[in-house]
Amino acid sequence: MEQASKSTANPPPKSGLMGQLTLHYGLYLLLAVGVLLIVFGLFSRQLGLMSTITTAFMFVILAQGWNILGGYGGYLNLGMAVFFGLGAYTTGILFGYEVPFYVAVPAAGLVAVFFGVIIGLPSLRLRGPYFSILTLIIGFLVQTIALNAKITRGALGIFVDLPPFEPRAIEQTFYFTYLVLMIIAVWVVYKVEHSKFGYALVAIREDEEAASVLGVRTTLVKMNAFLMGAFMAGIVGGIYAYRIGYFEPFGIFSLTLSINVVLMTIVGGSGTWQGPLIGVPLITFIAEVLRIGITRIEFFGTGIPTEFNRVIFGLILVLVAMFAQQGIMGLFRRVRSRRFTV
Repeated sequence: MEQASKSTANPPPKSGLMGQLTLHYGLYLLLAVGVLLIVFGLFSRQLGLMSTITTAFMFVILAQGWNILGGYGGYLNLGMAVFFGLGAYTTGILFGYEVPFYVAVPAAGLVAVFFGVIIGLPSLRLRGPYFSILTLIIGFLVQTIALNAKITRGALGIFVDLPPFEPRAIEQTFYFTYLVLMIIAVWVVYKVEHSKFGYALVAIREDEEAASVLGVRTTLVKMNAFLMGAFMAGIVGGIYAYRIGYFEPFGIFSLTLSINVVLMTIVGGSGTWQGPLIGVPLITFIAEVLRIGITRIEFFGTGIPTEFNRVIFGLILVLVAMFAQQGIMGLFRRVRSRRFTV
């Protein structure tokens, strides 16, 4: 009787049990989506759609890299395009010296890390908007250097030969390369979220002064997060150089890339490993719909300019800031907590 009364008086928390079930369902869903993506990559002949999905994989990796410092640490980095471009230029330059792909791509990540140390030492001493503005300025500075440096061929850009395969095989190669790297990036960020390193980043985001008083080595933690993002962006950029075949400073160091990475992560839910998995496909889908729709719509007898999509993305960001400050993942967690709270 005592045991029965004790069990009745202290029932297991439903939120914990349902949270575990939700986690399992989420993992099953990810596994099912992964299988579908593999099957699609192996058998589909829709190269246009495959290319779009490959680009989404690329942005998931970039968003996860940004998310480590930007989401968990609360530092708004507007310079991801810098490391992306440095990675592309590394493989492009090494290609001219006939360095093989499997050597050039890791080198691209290491070069991005090297410059990340140089950039991070002064910039991470700043906080808030000052850090964001400095990373933005550094992006323009690196772009200007690339436009005038001899080794980068200036505005002429760099050509990289595509792999000697048929078009479908080429697209499949980059599709599965980015898919594998995306899985690794998601796993890394998941581990970060559930590690002491991740807890330290969250402490910095909530109150950096208090975290420092409690013994968190804030500068070292921020630098490590910054360099992890730089390495991911460098690897992605290095592969992108082989995929696109030609690039120049204005395109490869584009501020639009950095802004898109931030937008995708914030919409999905920054500071969560699931956020980029939600935000990137959503924004990619909206961008594709706008790209197709804008070409068919006329306004007062003239076509709508392609820049109109920036207005739409701006409105999305405003709506997220007003009604879902923690992104779609924040809304999901809020609904789940209300549903399972007794």
